[in-house]
Formats: sequence, C-alpha cells, structure tokens
Amino acid sequence: MEIRQIVRDIKQGNIAPVYVFYGTEQYIVDETVRLIEACVLDEASRDFNYSAYDLRETPVQTVLQDAETFPFMGEKRVIRASYALFLTGSKLPSGAPEHDMDALGAYIENPPDYSVLILEVAQDKLDERKKVVKALKKNSIMVECAPLKEAALADWVVRQAKRYHVGMDAAAADLLIAMSGTHLRQLDKEIEKLAAYVGEDGEITEPIVEKLATRELEHDIFRLIDKIARLQIEEAMRMYYDLQQLNTGSSETKGEGEPLKILTLLARQFRILLQIKTLQPRGYSQQQMASLLGIHPYVAKLASEQAHAFNERTLKRIIHKLAEEDIRIKTGQIDKVLALELFILGLKDSMHTP
Repeated sequence: MEIRQIVRDIKQGNIAPVYVFYGTEQYIVDETVRLIEACVLDEASRDFNYSAYDLRETPVQTVLQDAETFPFMGEKRVIRASYALFLTGSKLPSGAPEHDMDALGAYIENPPDYSVLILEVAQDKLDERKKVVKALKKNSIMVECAPLKEAALADWVVRQAKRYHVGMDAAAADLLIAMSGTHLRQLDKEIEKLAAYVGEDGEITEPIVEKLATRELEHDIFRLIDKIARLQIEEAMRMYYDLQQLNTGSSETKGEGEPLKILTLLARQFRILLQIKTLQPRGYSQQQMASLLGIHPYVAKLASEQAHAFNERTLKRIIHKLAEEDIRIKTGQIDKVLALELFILGLKDSMHTP
C-alpha cells in the first residue's frame, strides 16, 4: 500500500492492529509512527500506554505480552519494536535473544483490538520465504519506507514547504536537494529554516536557497568538477580554497575541507562518472544506474549530465592520477594541500591529452 494512502487512513481513524515498517528512510518511519501515536493515544494516558523495545535486546514474546496487556486509563496501547531482523535474511547479532516465531504468528492471526503493534526493520527487503513474513503480509499493514525517487523527492520538498505555510517551486526544490542532499530529515530542517526566513505566506526562491541552505561537501565537489569540465581552472582553484576554509572554520564544519577528504570525494565522483559513462551506451535508465551504483536517482541524474564533458580515457587517467596522489600524500612524498593544488592545475592538460 502507498504511504500516502496509509497516512490518509490513519488520519481518518482507520488504525490497523499490526504495522510493519521496513526500509532505510527513517524519517518516513518516525513521522508515520508519530501520527499513529497522536491518533491513538491521549496525553493523559500516554505514559501508561506507550512502550518501545529494541528487539536486539528484548525477545518478541516479551513485546507480545505487553501488547496483550489491557490499556490503563485509555482505550488503546501502542507498542513499538525496532530492529526486527528476524523478518529479513540477516543474521541476528551475537547475544541477541531467542525470538518465538510461533508466538508472533499466533498473535498476528488474532491481535487484540486494544493494541497497535509496530514492528520496524531498517532494511530494503524482507525475507518473503519465511512463514512469519507471509503471515504479516496477509494480516498486517506493510509499509515500505524507501528513499524517494527523483520526481517524488522534489514533490515532497514542495509539499513540505506548504506544511510550513510557505511557497516553493520545483526549481528551488531541485536546488535545495542538490545542495543539501536527499535525506528527508535534513531537507525538513532546511525547509523549516528557509520558511522562518521568508515568513508565513512567503516564497522560497532559488536565490534564497543559494544564500541560506546548508551545503553538503559532496555538492561542492559536484560544482568543483563542473568547473574542471568547463576548463575554468582558476575558478576551480578558488572553490578549492573556499573548501579549505571549512577545515579552519567552526567546530561543526572543521575537517570537512580536509584535503584528503576532498581527494577521496573527487575520486569517488570521478569513478561514478566513469561507471555512468560505461552504462549509458548500454541503455540503462537513470533509475537503473542509481540502483546499480548505490546512489540516489537525483545524484545519478546530475552525474549523467556531468559525464558528457569527459571521455572514458580521460576519466580513467584522472582516477589513476588521484590514486597516485593519495599514495604520495600518505607516504609523505608531498604535502597534501600542495598535492591537490597541483592536481587541479594539471587537469587542463589531462583534458586535452588524447
């Protein structure tokens, strides 16, 4: 079932007795569970009727005993149990308790109407061969909490801005994603900050995003590579010096501009460009490339556009050069700041070498 439909059902008071949340986008999990709690529990009895468990430490049968206990001073209970690894193909950590799957199966078949049991596991897939997973698919609400795809992510940003009573168009949303990353929790914090700046009924525009949004270092690496691709070496050097300032900035940013970190991110990004350059002629879509490379579809889109500026031979030469500089820095043959300066200055020749 689509997450938006699940949210609508919850808001309408259609609360299921058992939910299973799986996937790596924890923000969706937390927000949906918070909505369930708000709809089921009242403030007066919340402390008596809400429980949270870590299934790496607590056996599921203990959780079920709690779920079968009548609520106190309220109509329903909410029991939240995280790290339900027994629903996946992953091995349980050493020292984990023994979980009674028969007890869970029996509970799922006939859950009490006064409890809402929420099972969570931060993995992309469940092991559908398992009997308990089959039972849950039949008798619970399964909620997939995967990272949003490119178009859905931009739509989410625009909708989230409306929640803060401000406007935001698709171009500003795309820029915010490019600058601040694809994690929903971070994006929500950025939107809240921008909304406070423009005020109620204001408009978050691209210049405002450019001015105020928090940049991820990866975004600046994208911009640095763009300057290199356009052979704007002087501007690339200025960007590098700006990144260096992060290494001497506040405690929050200190270390972000460390030359070895920049070198590592440059190597990673050029490897992505090379992989995309190899996959594009084979007819892979951006979504397929993102899945294969383990990156967000929006990152794949930006990298696909960037890859056009390079040929395969140049990308391989750049990656090899970065590996050489890494070795030279780590063996003390060259100062790390100087190494990156010379690397950037020498890229103009690399781009022209056949």
